[in-house]
Amino acid sequence: MSVSEAWATAALEATIPQLFSRNAAEFPQRPALTDDGRTWTWAEAHHGVHALAAGLAAMGLQSGQTMLIMMANRAEHWLIDVAATHLGAVPSTLYPTLSQDQVHHIAQHSRARVVVLDVADQLRRWSKALRNTSTIEHIVVLDEAAMVSADPRFRTWETLWRLGEQHLRDDPELVQRAWQAIQPNHPAAILYTSGTTGEQKGVVLTHRNICFAAAALHQATKPERHAPRLCYLPLAHIAERMIGLYAAIHDVAHVHFCADQGRMLAALVRTRPTLFFAVPRVWEKLAAAIRKIPAERRSDPQALRWLRARIGLDHAVWPASGAAPIEAALLEFFGAIGVDIFELWGMTETTGCVTTNHAGAHRPGTVGRAVPGVEVRTAADGAVLVRGPLVCAGYLQPDGAIRPAADADGWLRTGDVGVLDADGYLTLASSPSLPAPLDN
Repeated sequence: MSVSEAWATAALEATIPQLFSRNAAEFPQRPALTDDGRTWTWAEAHHGVHALAAGLAAMGLQSGQTMLIMMANRAEHWLIDVAATHLGAVPSTLYPTLSQDQVHHIAQHSRARVVVLDVADQLRRWSKALRNTSTIEHIVVLDEAAMVSADPRFRTWETLWRLGEQHLRDDPELVQRAWQAIQPNHPAAILYTSGTTGEQKGVVLTHRNICFAAAALHQATKPERHAPRLCYLPLAHIAERMIGLYAAIHDVAHVHFCADQGRMLAALVRTRPTLFFAVPRVWEKLAAAIRKIPAERRSDPQALRWLRARIGLDHAVWPASGAAPIEAALLEFFGAIGVDIFELWGMTETTGCVTTNHAGAHRPGTVGRAVPGVEVRTAADGAVLVRGPLVCAGYLQPDGAIRPAADADGWLRTGDVGVLDADGYLTLASSPSLPAPLDN
């Protein structure tokens, strides 16, 4: 499929704030976010994003500067991430399990100006970075117990919100002017991922990368607007960042948050998402829950829909697995109850999904075909190569420059080896590049 098609042309020229503003204008009263019993409409989310963006602007966050986030999966995380993007700033979410040295390295490497935390327990991980990173000017905390009164850089969430609303009263067009100046090739996010040597690399994704990847995934999966979506994996991981944030904005989805992965099954049953991504270990846990149901009930054809509802997948049109190989027996187990798990493949440098199986194009044992508008081929040594608008801008360098990840012809050489069949389905001979979110 050519990138000259209408959907691709629109995606190539879009930005995240543009899509977000479209949702608020066209669907103001439809639900956008649900967290801990509270639901935000798109109009309410729009107001929150603008208030937070204006507050960040008042604190001095500017276009091109980095904001680091370490928060659980919650609405506030989603809102402030999108708020920074509206200023042309570049948010980056960090895994909450990183060591002090890793956090310090990222803070120094990214030249972070603002840090956003949610709970006091995170301060120990950040102590070295906050002491030694001279670029950090402001630290916003959701939990007031995390405030360090002796450090003038600390601000509460409530203070940031009030500051933003005051600035919007003084200048109602402040945020709109900022996001309308953003170009599709501007950086929109940095994701830190470990290389083969363990050194953390800052992968820079542009608005064009993200909007095209979201549109291509939409073309492959065809989700309906306003359908529920569960955000439960770390937003530091490209899979959740795409499905629970960027693609959710593109698809006008209703995002439900689950901050505690121990409660994921209950959240899944409550949400009943149409698009659902999980690593094999999560699928194994879901299978274990099903096996607790008596075998005679599991084998009754009339009970299959009830069984799928028991794990929240009765509405799923794209239940997907990636980040590691999944056992054929597990695919067969779920297939027997009417849940066809679609294997996919991608990596942070490709803004997530490159190839996927989906309804109407499913070949078990493969990771599917390339999403629309993307080229995949193999080199003479079997290395998988990718070219297309979803290939990242490159890697952030200590001096702020971006080193391209692709070669002069636009091809990204991935760390995987595979074989393409005559129909374009890819079979991997090595472990998928998409990092396992639950192992970080």
